[in-house]
Amino acid sequence: MEEREDLLSILREHRPYYFWVLVAQMAVSGAAIAWWEVVYGGHASGVGAAIAVALKMSALIPLWGVMAVIIVDSGRRVMVLLPDGRAKIMAKGEARGEARRHSAWADWYARWEEAKAKGEPFDEPPPAPPDGYRNGKSGSDGK
Repeated sequence: MEEREDLLSILREHRPYYFWVLVAQMAVSGAAIAWWEVVYGGHASGVGAAIAVALKMSALIPLWGVMAVIIVDSGRRVMVLLPDGRAKIMAKGEARGEARRHSAWADWYARWEEAKAKGEPFDEPPPAPPDGYRNGKSGSDGK
């Protein structure tokens, strides 16, 4: 499973893209709102126009967040809908999980070898086996 943030289910590896999409949205929206307020707002001072721009931009923050997720994740969402896309995503996730399991076992084995070389007792239990794995067989019935 991929590492995700809690808010809006953001992929950790896409965090820079979300940031830059948000910055671009703020710049374009801010410029458009400022132009509209200066040309059509009828404000007597620059302070009044700046306050109007800030109020309107603050109302757009939730929309920018949703739009950033849609823009950045749209390629991945389309890939899931394609016939082979879901299989590719699942294979990638399984490969990551397999690498993590092997890494945990390799670390445990290295600590065991080190304790054995020093002649110290080693009572740390080995890492947990993968889900659905029992008695050397895969499946919940052990067959």
